[in-house]
Amino acid sequence: MRYGLIFSGGGTSIQQMVDLSVEAEQAGLDSIYLTEAWRSGFVGLAAIAAATQTVEIGPYILNAYARSVWITAMSAVDLDELSGGRLVLGVGSGNKHINEDWQGIPQERPVRKMTEYITLLKQALATPLGETLEWEGQMHRMTWPPAVAPVRSAIPVYLAALYPQMTAVAGRVADGLALGALLSANYVRDELKPRFVEAATGAGRDPDQLGVYLAPFVSVDENREAARQAARKAICHLYSPLPHPYYDHVLREQGFAKAADACAKHVPEGRIEHATEAITDEVLDTVTIAGTLAECRAALSRFEGIVDQTLMVNVGYGGASEDDLLRAFRALIELGST
Repeated sequence: MRYGLIFSGGGTSIQQMVDLSVEAEQAGLDSIYLTEAWRSGFVGLAAIAAATQTVEIGPYILNAYARSVWITAMSAVDLDELSGGRLVLGVGSGNKHINEDWQGIPQERPVRKMTEYITLLKQALATPLGETLEWEGQMHRMTWPPAVAPVRSAIPVYLAALYPQMTAVAGRVADGLALGALLSANYVRDELKPRFVEAATGAGRDPDQLGVYLAPFVSVDENREAARQAARKAICHLYSPLPHPYYDHVLREQGFAKAADACAKHVPEGRIEHATEAITDEVLDTVTIAGTLAECRAALSRFEGIVDQTLMVNVGYGGASEDDLLRAFRALIELGST
């Protein structure tokens, strides 16, 4: 299993992300990803690509409703050239809050949207200089003669998915499945991965040629309780100002409705201390990686043979100072390098 870092961009400057990426590469980590939420999906990655040599890089996750296939393909070809062929594209449909509230874009027919988007995007990324791509579906169409030759014949495209229909789309048309946080090893192994593998097999594809990435919440501190309390708060913050549908769903699916109910009730009221009380040790140990370095190593090992790469989401700083934030990232680098 490989290990990487994810930067959300919140609270971290581009220069800090670049510096930490260099440290992570030197320590032997395999990848650096950047969330397209508080920052754009490509600008910070371009800076990271220019400062590093070997780590895989990519956005986790680009919003397909916000970016046309044309813009995504051109940006990806450019970044793949800049990085020397190290790019992996994570793409997803987002959710109604991001699409409709933040952007004013209707979230229409996401399953059909992503099936066509991924199919067309992969063709656009592979269209050589001198040829014209002609493609038409129900929601997308494209006539495009690329003016730049891609450095590779294909750039891997991973689809963010959780619910059964979208997970099946990933198996049928994507190069891999991009999973988020709050997922136990058992849930990935027994529920999510079989759907992905079944869809790939049904489409005549070899599942062994596809990948599964996971982005768990990770909090590392030799002060065990500080690490675990930071992880509790990170779960609760997913319910502010409203419950995030993805994370609320996975908590309930894995048997933690009581914790989800408490977060949904108390966090919007500003009573986070009451919500954290409902995040029991069982919840924490099942859906996060939190504790001392040794404990986190053991917890991550549960995903061996289930996912191909874990992209660690830093939640170990508890919203404290900039120094605490950087210290928490360096703890993750140490974790991923061993």
